[in-house]
Amino acid sequence: MENNYLLIIILNKEEYEEDISSALIEVGITDATMIDSEGLGKFLAEGIPIFAGFRFGLESAKQYRKVIIGVTDDPNVVEELIIILKDSNIDFNEPGVGMMMTVNLESLAGTPPEIFE
Repeated sequence: MENNYLLIIILNKEEYEEDISSALIEVGITDATMIDSEGLGKFLAEGIPIFAGFRFGLESAKQYRKVIIGVTDDPNVVEELIIILKDSNIDFNEPGVGMMMTVNLESLAGTPPEIFE
């Protein structure tokens, strides 16, 4: 049985969404799921009255955020995406862009539908 990894991308820049989607296809991830989300700062500022008046580092309170998840068997997918995205001037090491990570999956059931046959 091959190892599988869950790729997680937390994207804070809406203008990079299309380039990242193309890069995912390029590395073979055709079944990613994109989830609209909000950061803790926004939740605290808008959802909990006691924090509504505070502005202690909640610059991200109105920030765009999307979580992209997909399964891959490539343990180096983050490094490959970094190289591909640099061609589009997208650098996840710059502040505010987001984060990319992989998590080793102990088990996986099901197979994704093929969108490109």
